Amino acid sequence: MGMGAKGIVLEVERRVYRSEELPAELRCQILSFLRIWWPEGFVGENRLRNWISPEDEHPVHIVLVEAGILISHTEVKWKHLDHAFERYKVYGLSGVFTYPAFRRQGYGTEAVKAGTKYIDEQDGDVGMVHCDPELSGFYERCGWIPMKGSTILDGDPKKPVISDHLLMMRFLSEKGKRGRTAFEREPMYFGETAW
Repeated sequence: MGMGAKGIVLEVERRVYRSEELPAELRCQILSFLRIWWPEGFVGENRLRNWISPEDEHPVHIVLVEAGILISHTEVKWKHLDHAFERYKVYGLSGVFTYPAFRRQGYGTEAVKAGTKYIDEQDGDVGMVHCDPELSGFYERCGWIPMKGSTILDGDPKKPVISDHLLMMRFLSEKGKRGRTAFEREPMYFGETAW
């Protein structure tokens, strides 16, 4: 429970769902936001897309809700990444958003911190977030490290392009910590799309 705008008492709950457990009404609200905010993910063969993330990314949704209304969301995913002659298990945050009526009240920070804690409790080597550079301070306050010298490549693997996103990381395992210099210096191909 917390105090919202104009002194309204809120009964906000934090819930964690694996993709297959996510209630239909929350799935609909997440997809509605994603379609508006990131329309490029819903074009061509994906124009009628009714899934949030591919199942092979092992998505887990962390949501803040009140009376069935979605306030804020983040998604934790993982995959293996080959980089600088090493294979890393990478966990990442994706789909971070707060509906406009609830912004600047701490919900986004709460969702990201909950996602970060979830990642820290898993078996990953590193954590990653790809964000717009102006969001660097927000993620730093949530415990993420800006990798300002890193080069992220994405798109077609035969002709990758340099991403304009900033890479934020957490180094979790000993292997991940040893690889920090390589992540800072060696260009990294993350895949067709960055999280």
